[in-house]
Amino acid sequence: MKNKRLKRAAGILLSTILILGSFAGCTKKDGGTEGSTSSNGAGENQEGTAMGRFLEEDVELPIVLGNIYDVKKLEDGAIRMIGDNGDNGNKEAWDSKDSGDSWEKAYDFPEELQDADNGYIDYGALSEDGQAVFVYNKIEDSGIKPVIYVLDKEGKASVLPFEIPQSEEGMKALAMDIQFLGNDQLLIMDINNTVYQVSTADGSVKQTYEFESSEEEVRNYAVGKRMLATIGTEPLSYDTENGEQQSTEEVLQKSLSESGNIDAVSTLDGGESLYYLTSKGLYHYQFGGNVAEQVIDGGMNSLGAPAFYPIALTMIDEQSLLIAANDENSESPTGVALLKYTYSPDVPAKPEKELKVYSLRNNRELGQSISRFQKENPDIYVNYQVALSEESGMTVSDALKTLTTEIMAGKGPDLILLDGMPVDTYIEKGILRDLSPVLKESEGDYYENIINAYKDDEGQLCAVPARFKIPMAHGSGKDYTPGEDFDTFTSRQGVLAGVDPKILMDKFWYTCGASWKKEDGTLDASKITEFLTKMKNAYGEYDKSIEEDERTLSYAYANNEGIDVVRLTSLSWGEFDLLAGKVKVNTGLYESQEYGMLNAVNEKLENGDWGLMPGQSQNVFVPSMIVGVSSKSAQPETAEQFAKYLFSPEAQKVSQRGGFPVEKESFLSVIDGHEYEGMESLISGGSAGNSDVHISYAMEPTPQEEIQRMTEMVESLVTPALGDDVIKEAVSEQGEKVLKGEISPEEATEAIMQKINIYLAE
Repeated sequence: MKNKRLKRAAGILLSTILILGSFAGCTKKDGGTEGSTSSNGAGENQEGTAMGRFLEEDVELPIVLGNIYDVKKLEDGAIRMIGDNGDNGNKEAWDSKDSGDSWEKAYDFPEELQDADNGYIDYGALSEDGQAVFVYNKIEDSGIKPVIYVLDKEGKASVLPFEIPQSEEGMKALAMDIQFLGNDQLLIMDINNTVYQVSTADGSVKQTYEFESSEEEVRNYAVGKRMLATIGTEPLSYDTENGEQQSTEEVLQKSLSESGNIDAVSTLDGGESLYYLTSKGLYHYQFGGNVAEQVIDGGMNSLGAPAFYPIALTMIDEQSLLIAANDENSESPTGVALLKYTYSPDVPAKPEKELKVYSLRNNRELGQSISRFQKENPDIYVNYQVALSEESGMTVSDALKTLTTEIMAGKGPDLILLDGMPVDTYIEKGILRDLSPVLKESEGDYYENIINAYKDDEGQLCAVPARFKIPMAHGSGKDYTPGEDFDTFTSRQGVLAGVDPKILMDKFWYTCGASWKKEDGTLDASKITEFLTKMKNAYGEYDKSIEEDERTLSYAYANNEGIDVVRLTSLSWGEFDLLAGKVKVNTGLYESQEYGMLNAVNEKLENGDWGLMPGQSQNVFVPSMIVGVSSKSAQPETAEQFAKYLFSPEAQKVSQRGGFPVEKESFLSVIDGHEYEGMESLISGGSAGNSDVHISYAMEPTPQEEIQRMTEMVESLVTPALGDDVIKEAVSEQGEKVLKGEISPEEATEAIMQKINIYLAE
């Protein structure tokens, strides 16, 4: 699988204008009016609506696919697919003679490629005349040796007399990709980003293309007689007849800079033009041309979904195509999907209804749910707007003020994810509609203690968490005891030493912040000072000699990998540091099933255990993916339809590490490890950074006693964490200074209160 590539709202207008009662929110239950929008398309109907769009459908197969190596339209018009049969583990080739509607097995792979004891297939590709090529990593005493197998159209195998040279630096001779260049040559890329153009007749090397090591990923694609290489989003074109680099494709380069890396390519005209996939959709580009046309908008289907990783693209003709992909949230039990896209001139180019959805930060579960919802409702376009990104340069406070202004002007979103926002304030001001009727109509059985987090005295649910996270702690018996209170835990001087100060403040904000808010909505300064004082004792002296990227290795790793800042508070990122003895107690948000890792680390600890994170508040949970529908929505019925979908078992079972489902059956499916039933393989991981600590654990179903323990823990959660990111940032900024010894807890509290009082007064 090729790699594929994580926005913040009250302001001056909030307390002044909203009081005028212009909102029909939880205090008034009349709604808005449904509307529609249109966009450019291939043609127009009599009403002037632009028409014509590609529609997505799942391809029904006679087998469950365990893996797909490649899919290709052959010269005779048939479509061939090579992959693993998920039903029996066999490796097979399948053909379709009706554009992917029905399939018949063409052949089984030869026995030498089926033998998992002696090696495994890493990469495979098809040619247009039906040949197949595979990188078979043979297991030898000296290590892994890649062997190139070429299969003819009937599946008869021969070994290509070519071996990848070992680099001068001693890097192993491993293949990282392979594909056909025409029907008689191959492009083989090694681990050093060197591409060998090799003859299938005798294994001779025709050309060699070398690319320097870079933080950007290097990929290469055969397009007719051209090799297109990409370094990140920079395209480089080569003439494979002479190996020379061709002129820069500036239009293509501009397109990729806007749409992202290429994930798969295909062509219909021998390579004069290129169809390519990115996370933004499908594009078509004529080499040397002046436009890169977006053929399919990925925002309207699975192509833009966060968990969608394309494997192969094959254009059947200009109006139909097939895409093979890994998609863990697809209907396939193995997460391997084959999708067909067909152009329909009779549907609007853009769905008739546009639903505006807003969140401060990108939410992967929401993105995945949007893709599936649009697939089931092709008449609805969900326009997902994320406020905070590297490009926007906004602060949380700026984003909230902008949001309020847009709502007041009637241009705001229809559905809002309220994570990081002053939820209670929005409810009080009537910004949000009552969703209790939506929940009553929903099909699931929910954890009432979670979904009622913001239930008011009148029984209205103006904000409802679709997911939740659990603040947890993990450590040896001498440092942490499940169930102990905050005073007992923080009385151990230095028990939290070694953790990044800012990350530590972010984590304990969740279990303590809720206790600071007084009935009048202001903050209790004495509680904040108490919090900072006890956290300083638990942290101990700050060691200035330790570099920040060595303080907590997993956090440094997360930053290098581009992981969202929100993920840095996850319990899982600190487990290797706990195992390596870098920290005494690992704390963080438990947000997805991590039992295997927790148990593996726990076995290495002395009397180790995990449980709820201590805090000034008790039995805390973190509401996540908090759904609210604007009382000023132009599409109230559609917004409530989508809200209802977000609480459906189908959407609840989507898992992208953004929190546990609030629907009980879906929650069980996330934690029970049912997907590991009958699996014998092991998963292993090395610690982030420069530590040599490794752990491995079996991928197996969760023991029943642990399922029961988790269920009881969830049922005990009664206190929703305070979720206002403006307050959180103020506490985190000043708390970090306290832990570093730069200011006293009293000085920090004064600075926090000064900033928050201004914010609350707006």
